[in-house]
Amino acid sequence: MTQSTLYIVGIGPGGLNHMTFEARDALERSQVVVGYKTYLDFITPLLAGKEVVSSGMMKEVDRCNEALAIAGSGKTVALVSSGDAGVYGMAGLALELAENLHDPPEIIIVPGVSAVQAAAAVLGAPLMHDFAVISLSDLLTHWDTIERRLVAAAAADFVVALYNPRSKGRTTQIESARNIMLAARSSRTPVGIVRNACRDGEEKVVTTLADMLSHHIDMFSIVIIGNSATYEDQKGRMVTPRGYETGARNEERGARSGERGTRATRENLKPRTSNLEPAAQRAVMFCGTGSDVGKSVLTAGLCRILSRRGICVAPFKSQNMALNSAVTPEGGEIGRAQAVQAEACGIPSHTDMNPVLLKPNSDTGSQIVVQGKVIGNMRVAEYNAYKPEAFVKVRESFDRLKSRFDFVVIEGAGSIAEINLKRHDIANLKVAEMAGCPVILVADIDRGGVFAQIVGTVELLEPAERAMVKGVIINKFRGDASLLKPGIDFVEGRTGLPVLGVVPYFQGFRIPDEDSVALEKRGTGDRGPGTGKDKIHVGVIKLPRISNYTDFDVLEREPDVTLRYIDSPKQLSGLDLLILPGSKSTIADLYYLMEHGLYKAIRSFSGAIMGICGGYQILGRRVLDPFNIESDIREAEGLGLLDVETTMLMKKETHQAEARLLPGIVPVAADCGEELTGYEIHMGETILGAGARPFATITLRSGKAVDVQDGAVSPDGRVFGTYLHGVFDNAGFRSAFLNRIRREKGLQEQRKVVILKDPFDLLAAHLERHVDMERLLAICGLANPEE
Repeated sequence: MTQSTLYIVGIGPGGLNHMTFEARDALERSQVVVGYKTYLDFITPLLAGKEVVSSGMMKEVDRCNEALAIAGSGKTVALVSSGDAGVYGMAGLALELAENLHDPPEIIIVPGVSAVQAAAAVLGAPLMHDFAVISLSDLLTHWDTIERRLVAAAAADFVVALYNPRSKGRTTQIESARNIMLAARSSRTPVGIVRNACRDGEEKVVTTLADMLSHHIDMFSIVIIGNSATYEDQKGRMVTPRGYETGARNEERGARSGERGTRATRENLKPRTSNLEPAAQRAVMFCGTGSDVGKSVLTAGLCRILSRRGICVAPFKSQNMALNSAVTPEGGEIGRAQAVQAEACGIPSHTDMNPVLLKPNSDTGSQIVVQGKVIGNMRVAEYNAYKPEAFVKVRESFDRLKSRFDFVVIEGAGSIAEINLKRHDIANLKVAEMAGCPVILVADIDRGGVFAQIVGTVELLEPAERAMVKGVIINKFRGDASLLKPGIDFVEGRTGLPVLGVVPYFQGFRIPDEDSVALEKRGTGDRGPGTGKDKIHVGVIKLPRISNYTDFDVLEREPDVTLRYIDSPKQLSGLDLLILPGSKSTIADLYYLMEHGLYKAIRSFSGAIMGICGGYQILGRRVLDPFNIESDIREAEGLGLLDVETTMLMKKETHQAEARLLPGIVPVAADCGEELTGYEIHMGETILGAGARPFATITLRSGKAVDVQDGAVSPDGRVFGTYLHGVFDNAGFRSAFLNRIRREKGLQEQRKVVILKDPFDLLAAHLERHVDMERLLAICGLANPEE
């Protein structure tokens, strides 16, 4: 051979018995062997008599250049690569560098068994259908690019093999990859983890997408995530069907149920298309006889029921008018109920789950959020004119969800029989028609007149609308359900609809409230909160434009805390803590405080005061609105309890956030630890004066590292504010803050953290006891979802 030669040799997974004959031959021909020390150790017996050049990790370019230089000197060289040289190996780099040489050696690429092939063989047969191989190392590829590839592979239902899943310095990438997969497939999807495949120290585990992070994963591991058809067989092997039902899975199921399975033959091969019944509509919609009848709770409950049965499910609500919102991982804003329902599904929330969000900021207008982003403020007539455009976005979001999930549980809004609103409806039966799905009508017996609710609603529907309704659920019952039989018989006879269940009022779980109907039930009254010395008395100012009052749900669950909503000055008497909540229109709510005597009462209140978001802005010296973001009022004088000043800006900050508490909070909540999590939803920027210290430093926003000061604390620690919603959901902070108040009142501090059962599992079990699930699932086209 006149030309010098460089072999790029794939040595396979590491065991000599897995090397190809061609790889062994190339090594035997070579005078010099170049490689990463760890890989060379795998083939030590084959290196006798060879010149060996080794180097450490991250020296790939140096190794390639050295191999090319030695080959250029006339020697035959083997550049060793683990696995296959052309799969995350040295082949591509060697060819790139050879382009720069005047007289490059002949380069011969010798294939080997790739790591993904080795891992697949250890696991069974997970790669029998289309698959994607993605490296999670962001040393050479930007994470945004990796993330896009993961999303695409997940949505396309590829089996996904992950290289370089975790190292000592990269611990979050595998968590992000798992969350992306969870957004597109069932939490029960089989996942195989193989360490040191086909070499000494081999370890394997077959687990699920939900549990994969509880197992050891490092740089020596390959992670293989199945597609929607992948299953674990009776011997714990992963199998991805090639696309035909062979009878093997029927035999396995038959063995479980005591039936005799069928033997696979050429005659009984048939296309395998889905794990759902062929007639499945792939969606169901819960609609109501009115607002606050329990649609959100039933939606969350069915989401958890289907998820537990192996269905990849997602929630959807086309249009939400909500006081409480949430922020998705990508920084979009949606109704809080849909974020909670996504949690019930075991998946991250997404803006497609609630494409249109209305946040009322006046009696006749709302801030409009479309697919997670604010598009402006509109009055009713303006929004009605915009609705056709909004419905295009609704359809886009639903189609994306339907393409990524096996099933979608849709929640309606208010009553489906609002004749005056029907013409502009984009939240109820028009959505069911778009989805081509059945409707379940939900009625609230707790408010009385349940049979009139049901019959009246059905009577007001057009024949085509009536045809969509397939069943009724009576919700929030207290008492003996057998007493309802005459009424149920009448409803079924009059409407022709089956009553699928009577669901008792459930105290073990409360989904975050969405609208003012639920808030109104939390009455204020003229009496104060009481003067009991054995309790911490908390008052929340009931602002007309209050937002995200779910911030305080966790306080209501504290055994020694009483919480009331305050709307008059005399109700401040006896309070230990006064909270100013979020507001959708800060300046307007400031004027409300002035007009109702609360402004002066709050300024003279001597107890602890805190503000969240808009409430934090109100606590400052001034609120400026130079661009008329919220109203025509450009400036308002705040309460002056914190030395801060807020300016409303055009851009709305919406982030899931992580923060680190600062020394300024010691008087507020000593010994609570430093880390906080929460979310931001605000339009303003707040600047601190000399008389205030920052509350925290935000370190992470929507997954990106930042260094942003948040909140303010008064010098004595009595008054503080923050933009972080959900601050009380941090058990350490909540406990330390309340213990400070307990000490001041002479109460015993609470140290025990109560671990509650998963509320969604409790809710699912409650519904399965009281709803005819077999009939409901049949209506959904999921008669046998476990199969």
